[in-house]
Amino acid sequence: MSFWADEEAGLLAPDREHVIRDSKTPSGTVPISGLRGPIITDALYRTFKRRGLRIRYVFTIDDYDPMDSASMKLVAGMAEHMGKPLSAIPSPDPAYGDFARHNADRYLATFGKLGIRPEAVHWLRDLYRSGALDRQIRIVLENAAAIRRIYAEVANVRKDDGWLPISVICERCGRIGTTSARDFDGATVAYECRRDLVAWAEGCGHEGRLSPFKGNAKLPWNLQWCAMWDHFGVTYEEAGKDLQTAGGSRDRANEIFREVWKKDPPIGLTHEFLNIGGRKMSTSRPEEWAKLGAAAHELVEVYPPELVRFLMLRTDPQRHIDFDPAGMNLPRLVDEYDRCADRYLAGPEDDLARVWALSQLDDDPEPPGYRVRFSIVADWLQVPSVDPVRKAEARKGAPLGARELADLERRIALARVWLERWAPEEAKFRVQDDLPEAARSLSPAQRGFLERAAGAVAEGMEPEALQEQLYAAAREAGLVEGERVSKRAFESIYLAFLGRPTGPKAAWLLTTLPLELVKRRLREAAGNGALA
Repeated sequence: MSFWADEEAGLLAPDREHVIRDSKTPSGTVPISGLRGPIITDALYRTFKRRGLRIRYVFTIDDYDPMDSASMKLVAGMAEHMGKPLSAIPSPDPAYGDFARHNADRYLATFGKLGIRPEAVHWLRDLYRSGALDRQIRIVLENAAAIRRIYAEVANVRKDDGWLPISVICERCGRIGTTSARDFDGATVAYECRRDLVAWAEGCGHEGRLSPFKGNAKLPWNLQWCAMWDHFGVTYEEAGKDLQTAGGSRDRANEIFREVWKKDPPIGLTHEFLNIGGRKMSTSRPEEWAKLGAAAHELVEVYPPELVRFLMLRTDPQRHIDFDPAGMNLPRLVDEYDRCADRYLAGPEDDLARVWALSQLDDDPEPPGYRVRFSIVADWLQVPSVDPVRKAEARKGAPLGARELADLERRIALARVWLERWAPEEAKFRVQDDLPEAARSLSPAQRGFLERAAGAVAEGMEPEALQEQLYAAAREAGLVEGERVSKRAFESIYLAFLGRPTGPKAAWLLTTLPLELVKRRLREAAGNGALA
């Protein structure tokens, strides 16, 4: 089986230009789940180009949608704006012109950092107001009867015979989500701003008649989808699982596009949800996101951009992602990223290698250089005597190149945040200034092991070599359980240096500390007693 993005490329005709599209509704702070679609789309766009297809990538901001978020209704000052276009609601931050800009600009700012490069970003307010979509609106209104029938047949959504698939902006209150339209005469529609049309907003009761063109109205979501496909000539558009359910928005849009526009709808895969704490992010509250740094614009300030892309691409799009940087999940994610980097060095066409390559910001990335495991970097930061750069160069056996140094600095920054916010207690430690009280009650076998360990440690020793020496010392001291070295051996090292029975890999801990301190502490904990 070939890589998933290559499989999608194989579905597109090679003898024509293609357009791939994605979009976002800026109805609030965008969680990190809102990055999965654009990153998948960007990975597809790159793959299509790599396969020699002529392809354009457009992105739209659906800022003409009505404010219909139940949670936003509870925000101070927002209730009076429910039902209005997102672009017509004041911004909570004076630095932005309106509510839609406030959310969309922060979201779009992540694209540059993540290497997501659509050819253009189109705002729906501009498309509607300029008249660019007037032709599509007329097609919809002139085919309202067929659209009502398709709604009933595909989705079992039944509308009365006078219903028109258009949302007019009320001339009195400015709401778009509370109006019901009827009677298109070729130039205008009649409408009523109803008080009871929706549960999340109350209309003003005004009735009137106006032109649905030049920004006075917008199309419902699935019809707006069709309008975008027609306007931009879209041939490929992936979407989230919630929009691709049987009888849902995509099914309706597909059938309407076939029957009303007489065109084949774009193809496109379906991506699964990104869950937080085992739940869809859409059902989680923003305050829960904050604990995890799970707002899109915040995540890219903390995570290296390649790691954000990798988080979204390492899992097949048709499988869900569980996001939680707490515990050891983040170190495991970076380890997996490094494993894929190693596969790229072995051969760039391997599936895991492709994931690593598509996680980079450049279309044709340079091979990865020397890297230090994330958990080791986090351990280094907790030993005051360790200079991470010098330690990394000692491990490499040569100075770090510019890219290697930049990678290490990103890992250091991320490790600091992880230790402060998300690391489990067992991953945190501090080397004690004096022999901890807990180390004064070691068994004779543990004392004998520490005495042998003191003799094994030498200047410039590599952690791997010392680890083998520690295993041998534990066996000589009788600290074995069956054929395996007993964990009590390494517990004695942790107790002597950290005052607790757990810690980072023992050999690494000892090789990061000054040799004089290591020998003195080991012998002090051993009590200079006879070998057991």
